[in-house]
Amino acid sequence: MLNFINNRLSPMSRRRWKIFFGQKRAVLGLVVFLFMLIVSLTAELWSHHYPLLVVRNTPVLVDGDVVMSSAAGGEPKEVREWRVFFPALVNYSVSDFGITDAFIVDFPELLAADEAESRGTVAIFPINRWDPYIQSTDVMVGPSSIHWMGTDSLGRDVTARLIYGIRVSLCFGLLMWSGAYFIGVLIGITQGYFAGVFDFVAERLKELAEIIPILMLIILINGVTRSQSFFLTLAIVIALFWISISSQMRAQVLALRKREFTEAVIALGGTHWRVIFKHILPNAITPVLTLTPFAISAGISTLAVLDYLGFGLSPPTPSIGELLLQGRTYITNAVWLLIAPTTAMILLLISINMLGEALRTAFDPRAS
Repeated sequence: MLNFINNRLSPMSRRRWKIFFGQKRAVLGLVVFLFMLIVSLTAELWSHHYPLLVVRNTPVLVDGDVVMSSAAGGEPKEVREWRVFFPALVNYSVSDFGITDAFIVDFPELLAADEAESRGTVAIFPINRWDPYIQSTDVMVGPSSIHWMGTDSLGRDVTARLIYGIRVSLCFGLLMWSGAYFIGVLIGITQGYFAGVFDFVAERLKELAEIIPILMLIILINGVTRSQSFFLTLAIVIALFWISISSQMRAQVLALRKREFTEAVIALGGTHWRVIFKHILPNAITPVLTLTPFAISAGISTLAVLDYLGFGLSPPTPSIGELLLQGRTYITNAVWLLIAPTTAMILLLISINMLGEALRTAFDPRAS
């Protein structure tokens, strides 16, 4: 597979990626970033109060009643069957476990009852047996073998909230980057290539939008709509962040649109769209893509600041900014609430910025 990919790359691209992976900061940043990305995206496998796997001899229910079998000369017995469940990953109803006297499945109680009856039930839990929403009686407890990074003011496990919070932050940053880059590249290449009235109007609108403080706008809209929705906040950030991407793309296209190779394509009968997507875009997009890690970093930082100020995502959504706010509030008697999210935020942003610097070095035209 690697040989196939390598053969598909041009000599210049191979040289750039060789320079990229030849930098220690690139490798270190990539390892840290991928570790945090993979762990956060698979958070249910590492931190959840439900089991990952349950193999149980479960009573069979029909229309809410346990199916009974009657043996000759004996009392009726429950009809059971061995079933495999994945409670941390799949939502099950109580009937799936043969429960008729409850609305939710209390797994610790269920497993304890099965063990007392010697049913041979097998359960495998994640290494951290907490999820970010469960409140325990251990309020503001320091790090221990039960709560690795302690608990917050509501008794929620900090480790679980941090893992899930990093996922929220990374998803926000990646979605913001993809949305802002799509809009910015599309508008920027249209401005730079066709110029004229559209370019003039777009530049004036961008100048107007650039004077709007993004944080104040998000706070204002969230306050007016009385909503702290993930997607509303994301849409507002994308609506303003594409401007810088568009300006970068416009500058690259303006430098390429009058080059000899573009005019030659038009002279040979090529369409404008062929010139844009076949010749200009591949040459103009590379310098813009080197800014990708910094854009993701900016999205993560923006969400953290909003959550810290209390105008980000609605409670009880786990987030790094919300943990930082609690850490500042209880810094005198619960310092772990500040240390854990601060360390995670520093590692995440530094790893992303290291990747950005390495990409810029590798893809800098002067280095190629």
